[in-house]
This record gives sequence, C-alpha cells and structure tokens, in this order.
Amino acid sequence: MLKVSEDQIARELDSYLHQALTQPVVVDTADQPSVVVLSLAEFERLQDVDEQHWAECVRQANVEGYFDQQHEVRHRLATAMRARRLACINKAGK
Repeated sequence: MLKVSEDQIARELDSYLHQALTQPVVVDTADQPSVVVLSLAEFERLQDVDEQHWAECVRQANVEGYFDQQHEVRHRLATAMRARRLACINKAGK
C-alpha cells in the first residue's frame, strides 16, 4: 500500500493513478488518511467479496429457520448504494 500526501497526489496525479492500478494509494489529508484510490478491478473484487459475505449470511439465516428483517433492509440498502456508486463511476469514466 502506497501512502502519499494530498500535495503529492495533486502534483503527480497521473503517476499515482497509474500506480493505483497495481496497489491501493492512501491519500493523507491534514496528517490523517482519508481517501484510498483503487483500481476499478480491485473495487469490483471487493464488492464481490461483500456480496458473497451477505449472501452467506442470508443462507445461514435461512438454514437456521429465521430471517432477520433488519439484515434484509441493510442488504437491500447496500445493494442500492453499490449500484449508485458504480453508476457514478461509470458516468465519470465516460
């Protein structure tokens, strides 16, 4: 994981965007990490891991004979937010 300051990334954005294709780039603002730049492939991989986790939670809940309504609401909200983020990413990439 590469760490850079806000000033560094502002000066050399192209370079850090290229590096983000192979490793996360953490941007420190005011001496505190606040943003991570990831490749789209890594972002999608993390989304898949998250979806698999929640799907397994649902399967487990169904096997145990109950279904948590709050869990379902959180899952649907997360799915909608994920779709919105991906739409924004795709829109920004065009």
